[in-house]
Formats: sequence, structure tokens, C-alpha cells
Amino acid sequence: MEEPPLLSRRVTLSSGQAVRIRAVRPDDADRLIDLFAHLSPESIYYRFLEARKELTPSQAEAFATVDYDREMALVATLVEGDEERVIGVARYAAGEPPDQAVAEAAIVVEDAFQSQGLGTELLRELVQVALQHGIRTFAATVHQSNARILHFIEKSGYPTRKRLDSGVWEVRVDLNSSAHPDVS
Repeated sequence: MEEPPLLSRRVTLSSGQAVRIRAVRPDDADRLIDLFAHLSPESIYYRFLEARKELTPSQAEAFATVDYDREMALVATLVEGDEERVIGVARYAAGEPPDQAVAEAAIVVEDAFQSQGLGTELLRELVQVALQHGIRTFAATVHQSNARILHFIEKSGYPTRKRLDSGVWEVRVDLNSSAHPDVS
């Protein structure tokens, strides 16, 4: 497995809280379990499109272990004493040829930190990494009642296409750098 990229950026949320965004590492598995425990049932359902009671250690290890190229995850962390706590995750997993320029993407932010700009910052960083690795489109499956994430996607400014199928939106987001002024 490749080493995580030297990506680390501090952002300030609208609440004034300072947060660090960095690449996920294998030692984040327990932090991901802790994040899951801080998510509301609604946030869990909208993220996984199913009700889940827990994130198992093996699932957490899989989420914390990426190749930093075709699969990437960024975490937003707070430092609390000597401990770092994950409060948000943005990830993508690219398809296989001929769809390697398309990646499934997802973002989840701990409920207490939602609506403070963290999702926007995570998306901005994830897009930058994706573009560097040849990914031009994010694909997402969104429950039809998840108006909040649909609004978030539309507000991002990236060109999107949506198709409703069996109660879920299949969303495609065009990451083309010429189509969005915030992407350099």
C-alpha cells in the first residue's frame, strides 16, 4: 500500500472551530467507528442507504485503508487533548476501465458539525485530489427524501445530471476544472 499523500489543511468552520483535513490512514479505523457512533440514525441512513447499528472493526479497517489513487478518503479532524477525533469523511472509489474517470463519491459529517461549511471544504479538497488522479465525474446515489444533500450538490456549483430510479437519485457531478471557478 502506498503512503498517504502529504495533504493537510486547516479550515475554520462558520462556528469558529478550527478543523484539519488530511488523508485517511489505516490507524483511523477506531476514529471512524467513533464518528459512526456520533451520527444520528438519519445521517447513517442517508450515508449508507440502510439502517445500521454499528460500523464493525472490519468495515472501519476497509474504509481506513485506501490506495490514495483510484480510491481516496479525506478526514476532517479535531484535536481533543492528546487525541484526534474524526468529525467528517469524504471519499471516492473510481470505476474500472472504461469508466476509470468516474468515481462513486460520498461525504458524511457528524451531525453536530453540519451546516458549518465542513462538507463544502471536504468536497473542495476531494475534487482537487480526484482531478489529479484523472477522475472527471463523481457519481452518487442519493435517497429521494434527502433534500439537504441534493441542495448541497446543487449549491456546489458543479454541473450535475440527476435521474430518479426506484426512490433514489442517481447523480453525476462534472468535475471538469473549466466548468467550476473554485477548481484550479
